[in-house]
This record gives sequence, C-alpha cells and structure tokens, in this order.
Amino acid sequence: MNRYVAFISPIGWIAVVEEAGLLKRIVIRTIRMDAEECVRSGGEACSGGEADVLIEARRQIDQFFSGHRRSFDLPLDLGGLTPFAADVLAALRNVPCGEVVSYGQLAFLSGHPGAARAVGRVMALNPLPLVLPCHRVLGAGRRLVGYSAGAGVATKDYLLKFEKSHPAAPSGEGCNL
Repeated sequence: MNRYVAFISPIGWIAVVEEAGLLKRIVIRTIRMDAEECVRSGGEACSGGEADVLIEARRQIDQFFSGHRRSFDLPLDLGGLTPFAADVLAALRNVPCGEVVSYGQLAFLSGHPGAARAVGRVMALNPLPLVLPCHRVLGAGRRLVGYSAGAGVATKDYLLKFEKSHPAAPSGEGCNL
C-alpha cells in the first residue's frame, strides 16, 4: 500500500507518495484537496502516513525552499519507465540548478537527437517533479512552455527564478537536483 503526506510549499500543495520505502510520485497542486484527490485517484490503495521516506522527502523539500538544500538525496522508484524515459530523466538530473535546456537539447543529451516531442511527453508524465527537475526544460527559443504541476507555467517560472536567486555555494556544491 502506498502512503503519502501533503504539505504546503511556496508553489502550492505538495503530496509526496511512497511505496516500500521508495519515493514513487510527487503531486503539486494549488489546492490541498486537489493534491490529495490526485494521489488517491491514482488507482492504487493509498493512505496518509509518516513513513521514513516521506518524513525525509518533506524535510529535504522544505530545506530546498528555505535555500539550505541544493540537491535531493532520496530513494526513488523509477520502475515502469520505458528505456527512453529512463534515458531522458537521467540526462535531466544532470541539468544544473538555475540553468535550462530545450526539449531538443535534452533529447540530444539523453542520446536521442531529434526526439524533442517525445522528450516533451516524458516531461509531462514526470512522476517526480522538483526532484527530477522538468521545470528546467524550455521550448525552442528559450520559451517558457508546458508545466503540468502547480499553477502550470507560472510555477515553472517561479522555480527558475528561485533557483537563480540561490546560486551555487562557493564550495561548488551547486544545486543539481
């Protein structure tokens, strides 16, 4: 059975879902009921709870938004991804905090040049937004397009501006999420 915890953040309500000690899904919505309903309507049994990974995920997300954490260190459940989606999300994790790539650039970086539209679909279905930072992917010409979490493009814009305002530490730690 999945467990989840929902909490408020600067980008709205975040519901974090775990199963068997692995972070399975993150849902970001502007209204708490929408976040929780989205979790419960996923077709799997789900209950509220404070599993260790949920406590840690909330702690790390809170630290991120307070400007004290630049990277997430959470056990992720990425099972069920196609090899293409796994390649794209692996490349996405290497996009530095505060920087952006286009869908076409991410397709190239993932070893699938010319697959920009398919990359867009992977971004739209990203099960772990924020931890797998799909907000760092822009349209052609660096246009701010498409974001299915929170308030959509406004949330994407907020996250990019937030990351720019919290640059890498002098130690070079960076904020590669």
